[in-house]
Amino acid sequence: MRLISLIATLILSLAPLSARDWKNAAGDKTFEANYISNDGKQVTLRKGGRILTFAIKKLHTDDQAWLLENHPPQAKNTTGNDGKKTPTRPAPKGAAFDTIEFGDVHKEVIEKLTTSQIVESTIPPAMIARVGLNGTFRTKQTIGGLHCHLYFDWDDNMKLKEVTLRTKAKPISFYSGKLQTNWSELINLLTILHGDAVQGAPYPSSNDLQDGLILGSHLWRTEDGHSVLLGTSQEGAEYSVIVRITSDRIEANPTQ
Repeated sequence: MRLISLIATLILSLAPLSARDWKNAAGDKTFEANYISNDGKQVTLRKGGRILTFAIKKLHTDDQAWLLENHPPQAKNTTGNDGKKTPTRPAPKGAAFDTIEFGDVHKEVIEKLTTSQIVESTIPPAMIARVGLNGTFRTKQTIGGLHCHLYFDWDDNMKLKEVTLRTKAKPISFYSGKLQTNWSELINLLTILHGDAVQGAPYPSSNDLQDGLILGSHLWRTEDGHSVLLGTSQEGAEYSVIVRITSDRIEANPTQ
């Protein structure tokens, strides 16, 4: 049950629009996909039954301009010429991972991780301030033979908005072995926690991945109405399994 608790909470928010054509940065490849969300650095799209997440800079400049015009990232509070403030989106609330909650500040997250029974630090506590929080903590128990390391994303007010569980990057020889076993065990754990996935697909082929891409295969909804994404990713010549726990809401593919 401690292992099950490890994935114990997760979250997401935004509805998809109609599909449009997108181009890669070089402009020599085009694909059709639905827009879901972006945070100014990464964009999430839906292509068929798959959810894609990758850096905005990998898109053609025309598409980057379209995002900026139609879906600008949420800015910090600003004061207009009329003296009125433009409010930011409120910090997300609710369970995120173990005892961590969305909206927690950096200090609170560290304190909760340090006292957690399901994760452990890979470095002495005194070094966290020097090396940073991302990748520092990992699950005490392995999942399908691999540990999952924790990564965090924050809003403009430095409140927690996303948690990611990620295996250490592995060469292609692991993709159809331990990485797939990890992916399969995560499906079992997430299904125990949240019931059947609202959307699911087979294990992504490594041929469908490319550098910097997260290719989602499964989507769950939590008790709080939030969502959990499971998939695989490629960074350079190495691969990982990823669970995104984000305060954005991602809807299931309406054709599923």
